Amino acid sequence: MAKKGQTYFCEICRQKVVVTKAGFGVLVCCGQEMRSADAGGMMATWTAVHHKPVDGVKFHCNVCGQQIDVIVETTGILECCGQRMQRIGETSAK
Repeated sequence: MAKKGQTYFCEICRQKVVVTKAGFGVLVCCGQEMRSADAGGMMATWTAVHHKPVDGVKFHCNVCGQQIDVIVETTGILECCGQRMQRIGETSAK
């Protein structure tokens, strides 16, 4: 189970997210479980060079309520509890 403040990383598309509200669902991107960058090793080294933006793109899970901020956005599809996560706080481009 992800905890608030933990950073997760997709090994396929390099998408990086931070959990802002914990839930019981498993974070999935590109069809596989995302890895915790907090565990150390290469993922921690790679993610350390990318600074967090003030406001990232936010997503939430309709099933367990887990919320995340996307730090490095890619084309990977984010899933939790077996379904796509929903983007929240989206603003239109001007």
